[in-house]
Amino acid sequence: MIEPAAYSALDSQRFAIRVFRGRADNVEAAADLLQFARSTDLDLLIVRCPVEAVAAAQALERSGAFLTDTLVYYRGPTSGFVLSAAPSPSVRLCQEADRESLQATARASFAGFFGHYHADPRLDPIAATEGYVEWASSALADAASVVLVSETDGRLSGFLTARKLDAKTWEIVLNGVAPEFQRRGIYAALFREIGCRARVQGASEVLVSTQLANLAPQKVWTRAGLVLDHALYTFHWWKA
Repeated sequence: MIEPAAYSALDSQRFAIRVFRGRADNVEAAADLLQFARSTDLDLLIVRCPVEAVAAAQALERSGAFLTDTLVYYRGPTSGFVLSAAPSPSVRLCQEADRESLQATARASFAGFFGHYHADPRLDPIAATEGYVEWASSALADAASVVLVSETDGRLSGFLTARKLDAKTWEIVLNGVAPEFQRRGIYAALFREIGCRARVQGASEVLVSTQLANLAPQKVWTRAGLVLDHALYTFHWWKA
């Protein structure tokens, strides 16, 4: 029998609790998840739920789950990215020697972020930030991932990680710009570069997501021809 939720080793280790993750596409799936959670040795259940599945979301809320974020996903063709003869001089592939700078940039970018980890007052906000740092750093060892960094005033100012889902689609997984370098077009340069790389390597589309309230990158995406594809709620349910 396939369990409705999966143990999340990374989350569990990071927060020193037992964390499981699941998805509720309908009321029945929500009921199965809650029954599983009540009968399983866990502390926290993280549930993703399509925004159109209102009845499932309401069932989760009635059970004591609470909304921690809303993710919006955009999808678009790589034809919307302008190819250039050479990469932008401020954007390049991340190297192993950049690991510490990458970690520092990710830490600065996600301190106090409004994702579902930081939105839960029962989770350590420092550990939540470090989760993003580990996520960015681990991409360097993933053969299916591409990690770009930007340099500004001699410092690593931003980063972007993307993963090749298949021959057709690249997904932008994580990105950030250090606060002191924001509003300089750095994210747009990183985004444009990964789109161009995807196109050159034969991908026909890119997929990317962020929190609903994070408007600045969504403006960059729409200018490149991406459109809203779907959205998911994130709920947290604590056993005690």
